[in-house]
Amino acid sequence: MTKMPTRKKFSPTAFLGALRRDCSGVAMVEFAVSLPFFVGLTVMGIESANYASVTMQLNQLTLHTADGAARMGEGSQLAARQIKEIHINDVFSGTAREGENLLLDGKHAYTDPNDGTVSLRGNAKIIISSVEPVASFDSDDPKYRIRWQRCMGQSDFYSSSYGDPQNTTSVDAVGPAGRQVTAPENGAVMFVETQYYFKPIIFDGISLLTERTIKQTAAMVVRDQRNYTQIFNPENVTPSTCT
Repeated sequence: MTKMPTRKKFSPTAFLGALRRDCSGVAMVEFAVSLPFFVGLTVMGIESANYASVTMQLNQLTLHTADGAARMGEGSQLAARQIKEIHINDVFSGTAREGENLLLDGKHAYTDPNDGTVSLRGNAKIIISSVEPVASFDSDDPKYRIRWQRCMGQSDFYSSSYGDPQNTTSVDAVGPAGRQVTAPENGAVMFVETQYYFKPIIFDGISLLTERTIKQTAAMVVRDQRNYTQIFNPENVTPSTCT
């Protein structure tokens, strides 16, 4: 006669002991616990790299714009070169091409923190200012002015942080504190200011980086003798004014 197997009596102590010795799910549990931290570090790394890349590109773009503005002009070596509106527009065209991946002429959705309304605003504004000595220049007490400005970009909410032709008519220097520039007595400096609205590529605030304005400045001394009496426009192109 076959003996029927007997069912073992459930023992909580034995069950807990076996459960304690079972390591088959440890890797999965550790992965689940560490995943949020790993994802957070990955996102922060991506965002930090993107921010550094955008800042570097804007720095180079601003410097190249100032360099292009300092070289522009038309004329012979025997006469002062003329600055034309078409030359300024060409400089801005090169800037737009260089910053094509940054969408300098594009727009972004902006949420008003006061009432929550959403509107479209321009991504950037780039301002070229011609910093020149005042008309009655005194080498013992040198003063400078912004004689003209030209702008590109659709960010109407941005304006120059360092003055404009109407208000900057007699100052000691132009530019950010500690890095201000002056012009040669018989020359000029092309001062370029870039303001760009930065947005994280994943989610705003998921890392330490949030939406913010990146500002860059650069200046270059004009290379050749120029005619500073006016900006010429024989081609009748539309000037890149700041208003």
